[in-house]
Amino acid sequence: MIILDTCVIRGMRLDGSEADVLRAIVRTKTERVGAPWMAIEELAAQKALEYQDAHRVAARALRQLQNKSHQVEPKLGEADLEGVREKWRKQYRGLVEVLPTSEAALREGMYREANTLPPAAMKGEGEKRVKVGARDVAIWLSAVEYARGHPKETVYFVSSNHKDFTKGGASYPSPMNVDLEGLEGRFRHLTNLGDVLALVAPRVTADGDEVRDLLTRKHTKWLHKMVQNVWGHHNAPKPFPVMTQAGTVEEATQWLTTEDLPVASLIDVSDIDAYRLGDEEYYVVTARWQIAGYTAVSGRFTMAACYWDTRLIVSVEPETMHAQLLNWGTLTPVEDAAAVDWPTSYEARKVARDILNRATDKGGKMTWAATLLTIATAMSMSTADRQHLIDELRLSTQHIGAALEGSDDASTSLLQEDESGTDERDDELESEA
Repeated sequence: MIILDTCVIRGMRLDGSEADVLRAIVRTKTERVGAPWMAIEELAAQKALEYQDAHRVAARALRQLQNKSHQVEPKLGEADLEGVREKWRKQYRGLVEVLPTSEAALREGMYREANTLPPAAMKGEGEKRVKVGARDVAIWLSAVEYARGHPKETVYFVSSNHKDFTKGGASYPSPMNVDLEGLEGRFRHLTNLGDVLALVAPRVTADGDEVRDLLTRKHTKWLHKMVQNVWGHHNAPKPFPVMTQAGTVEEATQWLTTEDLPVASLIDVSDIDAYRLGDEEYYVVTARWQIAGYTAVSGRFTMAACYWDTRLIVSVEPETMHAQLLNWGTLTPVEDAAAVDWPTSYEARKVARDILNRATDKGGKMTWAATLLTIATAMSMSTADRQHLIDELRLSTQHIGAALEGSDDASTSLLQEDESGTDERDDELESEA
C-alpha cells in the first residue's frame, strides 16, 4: 500500500503525469494507493478556504460595481463551503482510497499536540509560539495502524514534510520510534513521490509505433465499447461542439450508439510513457480519436464528427488487459468536414434497423418514439437507400413503411397510438429516443 500525506497530494496535478502513473498502478493491481481520512479532509478544507477568500473578493467587487452603476447589478449567492468540500472529496476519491483515521489516532493527536510530542511541535517565537501538529499525528498514526492491521503488506508512507515527519532515516524521535516497533522492513518512509514510483513503477523504453499498432489493431472492439460506455444513449453532462457533415459547427447533446456507430479512428498518439508494473510492461499515453456518427442537434439526429482526447493505459500484451481509460478531455469539433471519413449510407440503414430491432426484440411492440426516430434516421439517406429500408421494414411493420413514404394517416395513427399497453421496455426505448 502506498499511503500519501497531504503535502504530496496538494503538490500534484490531478490530471498530471504522476497522478496518471498512480492510476495505472491501481488499475493493474500492482499496489493500492491510499490517503488517511484526515489528509483528505485537510485538503478539502484548504480548497474551501481558498473558495471562501475568492467569494469575499467577488462580493466586495460586486458591491463596488453596484455603487457606481446606473442599474441593478447581479448579486452573489451565499458561499457554499460544504459543496466545495464535497466536490474535492470526490476528486481525491477518484485518485486514492480513503483510509480510516481511528478515534484513537485522533485522541492521540490532541494529546501529543498538547504535550508537543513528535510529530507535533511548538512553532513560532515569543508570544506567537503555538502548539501544532494534531492532524500530522493523526495522519502518521493512520499509516502505522494500517501497517499493523495488514502484516503481509509493505507500506510506503510518502511525505515531503521533513520538519514534522523527519526524512525517514534510521532513527525517529520518541515516541515515533515506539510507533514503528515491530514494523521494521515493512514500513518504508519516503520523502518524494518519484522515489516510490521508481520502486513500484520503473520506467522502460517507449516505442511510439508499437503503441499506435496496439491501439489500431488490438483494441478496436474495446474502443467502440469505450465510446458507447462513456457517451451511451443518454444526454452528455453538457452540450458539446461538433462539425456536421454539411460543414457547420453545432452544439450536440448526445450520440446515437448502435452496433457500429459512432465510428472512432485514431488520429494521434503523444506524451508516451512506459513502465514496468509487476511482471508486465504498460504504456501510459495520450490518444486523440476522431468520432463520427449521428448526434442529437436541435432536436434531430444529424451526421457529425469531433475529436476526443483521452489518457490511456495500454498493456504491451493486449491479451493480459484491455486498454483502460485514465482520464479524458472535452470534445472539440474537427477542423474540416471534407477530410472526415464519414460512415456510409449502408451504416445509416443499419442504424434504423438497429432501432427497429431493439424496439421489437423479445416480443416487444414498436413504440411511436422509436418509430419516429427510425423515420428521422431514414430521412438522412439517399432516395435509393431509403427505399431499400422501406422495403425491409414493410415486411415486418407495415405502418412504418407507410410512414417512411410520407403517409399523413399513418403518421397520425402512430402519434395517437394507445399507450395503455406500453411495457417497461417501451418506456426505456422512448427515453433513449
